[in-house]
Amino acid sequence: MDQNQWFQKKPYNANGGKNYSGQNSGGYSRGGENQRWNGGSYDSQNPKAKITYVNDQIKAPTIMIIDDEKKNLWTFPRRVALEMAEQAWLDLVQMSYDPDKMQSTVRMTDYWKYMYQKWKEDKERKKQQKSRETKEIKLSYAIWDNDLALKLKKAEEFLTSGTSVKISIKLKWREKMYADKALEKIEYAKEQLSKFGRAQYDTPKKEAQWYSIILFAK
Repeated sequence: MDQNQWFQKKPYNANGGKNYSGQNSGGYSRGGENQRWNGGSYDSQNPKAKITYVNDQIKAPTIMIIDDEKKNLWTFPRRVALEMAEQAWLDLVQMSYDPDKMQSTVRMTDYWKYMYQKWKEDKERKKQQKSRETKEIKLSYAIWDNDLALKLKKAEEFLTSGTSVKISIKLKWREKMYADKALEKIEYAKEQLSKFGRAQYDTPKKEAQWYSIILFAK
């Protein structure tokens, strides 16, 4: 998704000025090609998401301004900071607030570009978190072919979504005599899923009563 598509997808209203929650938030302070956002952003799909305060919503009497190069431009009275942003056709986006100093630290930037970049970073972070997740698919040494096919289909879905998969079989007591069959089942699963995942090691790993192998999404 490119930047223009992302803008079109976001539920902002330039005329009504609605935020993610659908409440009036002030909207744009100006029309035309360059527009400054006066509303906070809120993700309705994530009630715990932090509200982002922008421009006039920032009420701290003193404001420390950081630019896009992360350079500290100094601390200014609120009125002066807002005027600086307006003159530069940029926005003040609150990054943090210190209640002891009654001071906000803000980024002076283009609000839309800032939110788009934040969205990309969040998406990449979630992707990396997902790649670190591992879903376990438990088999039996005597599993029927139809059931095995369903298990492998589920493993394929995990791998294609970027999630690692652990294929495992547990042998209890006298079942240990069927270790060869258990290994064959795991090797078969590994071969069937080779297009979607690469094995952590060449042969299944034995841990106490368990035989297993981990496949990482390609």
